[in-house]
Parts: sequence; structure tokens; C-alpha cells
Amino acid sequence: MPYLGQTTDLTSQYLSIRRVSDSFRAVAGQVFAPGSAVQIAPLDKQVYGDFATVELTTVALTSSPQNSIGLVSDAWPGFNGSIGTASYTSPSTAQAVRGTSGVDIVEAGFHPAALIDQSGTGAVSITNGSPLVASDATAGYMQGAAAGAGSGYGIIANALLPSTGIGATLAAGALAQAAQTDTLTGTPAVGDTLSITVQAPYNTSSPGVVQKVTYTTPPLTSAQAASVTTAAAALVAYLNGQPGFSQYFTATNSSGVVTVTVNAAAAPFLVTFGPGIDGQGVASSFYISISGAVGNSLTFAVSSTGGTTSTAGGAAFTGGTGYKGTAPVMVV
Repeated sequence: MPYLGQTTDLTSQYLSIRRVSDSFRAVAGQVFAPGSAVQIAPLDKQVYGDFATVELTTVALTSSPQNSIGLVSDAWPGFNGSIGTASYTSPSTAQAVRGTSGVDIVEAGFHPAALIDQSGTGAVSITNGSPLVASDATAGYMQGAAAGAGSGYGIIANALLPSTGIGATLAAGALAQAAQTDTLTGTPAVGDTLSITVQAPYNTSSPGVVQKVTYTTPPLTSAQAASVTTAAAALVAYLNGQPGFSQYFTATNSSGVVTVTVNAAAAPFLVTFGPGIDGQGVASSFYISISGAVGNSLTFAVSSTGGTTSTAGGAAFTGGTGYKGTAPVMVV
């Protein structure tokens, strides 16, 4: 006989996300982007006596303890609702705030894209389950904290990350973007082609399998083949003109050395795991930013044809430090 106390069919892979959310009133003149950490505003900023007015969490944690309430919902469409381009900036005065749409806040449970900035003072590396507190660098962001953090370090959420692989660790420290080089030598000739292969987001058709994309220039013209510098310039122009490349990376050229750098505001990078228990579909997935040290996980390779020789600086991106982007969390 089945256990009658169970109210959810846990055998289904299409379950609703478990979380608690509610709407709150915004203070004036702040940007409440989805994923932002918010707190109950001080008494002198409360519009009404219901204590439902919120503001972004502040910085300088040791001198500004937080009254955190949760994170702006990823499903919130902004102050203008679903009409036109979303606007997340609250009205400029408290009087204008009255009558505007509330801000939907996830107070407990899953949030897929919390804003994280690991450059603040006191930040520690984030792994699965790490406690997250208000960022000491950017209002509305969070950073990793040591377990049992003391006064002024109210825990807002815990990180929900993979145990291994890309995104398993979000390093603390000053933000620097990962990069890698392709050095061109030899004697370029008309008709040569130049290629760079970079890691691409995972997909749902082959869950858990690393994806790579190769970008190859059209055959070099006589002007492009004049030197390694002009050949490199042709490669850079081609790469930066490809939407699949430019939403994640930017290429530059210096005397025949092409440097590919992760964009500071790269598009969200899909990571999938799987397949599911029935051998079909995706077991789970999440989006991560490839900002900072996460970019060091990405593979890199180069090749060329004809008289041009391409030499990669390494088989993966390198030099990325810190982290600023989004990550899945459980709001507590």
C-alpha cells in the first residue's frame, strides 16, 4: 500500500521549482535586476507601516549589517510588467513609487541566477553549499563567506553548484578575464586558412558532453597574406564578426599574435548533466558565467593551412581570477 502522506509524485522529471516568493515595494532610484540581493529598508525609508519596502543590500559588511529578505526573482518582468522593454530601475522619488508594480522576491528556495561578485574584502571561494552573504564590493550582489560568519554577515543563500567540472568553484579575488594566444609564424600565402577552436556551451541533445566549435577564415586574399600581422588581422576580424564567438570572446592582434579573451559580460554558458535515469533527456542543467577563473576551464586549440604556422599558447584558457556573474543558489 502506498505511503499516503506523500503529496508529490517524485517519479516525474517535470516537477515545479520549490520556492517561496512574494512582492515587495521598492525604494526610489535603485536598479532591481533579477538575481539582486535585497533587504528590508530602514524605518525612515519605509513608504508605509507594513515594513514591505526593500532596497539592495549594501556594502561594507562589518559596519552595515544586513536585514536581507531574499533575491529578486528571475521571473520578475520589471516595473513595466510585460509591456515593452523590461525596466528594473525604480522611480526616482518615494512619491512616484506609490502605485508602481512591486518587486517579486524569492524568500526561500531555488534561484537559478543569483548575482555574485567575488572581489569584495573577506570573500572566500564558493563551492556547492557555501554560505553567501552580501557583497563587500557591489550593492545587490553576494560573495562567499566562511561557515559560521559572525555579526554583520547574515547568510542570504547557499550556493548550489556541481561537485566537479566547470562552475564547481567560484574563486575569490580581484576579477581578471581568462585568455589564450595564437601565434602566427611562417610565410602566409594566398589561399591559406586560419582556425581557432574554442569550447562552446553544452547542449541538451548530448548532455554532459563537452562541445567545441571551430572558426575558420575564408582563404586569405593577397592583401591579407602580406605578412603574419595582416593574416592575424584577418583572423581577428573574422572571429569578432561571428555571433557565436563574439558573445563569449573578443580577439585582438599584436604583430601576428592573436589573443582571445573571455568577455567580461559574456552570455550565460549552459552546462548540462545526464542523461536522466531513463537514459533519455537531461538529468539537470544550469547556466554559469565564464567570468574570471571559471574561464580557465575552457579548452582552446588552433590550426592553419598553407604557409602559415599557428601555435597555441596552451590547450586551455588561463589567467582568469575572481568571479563576477550569476550562479544557482538556495535562498535560506
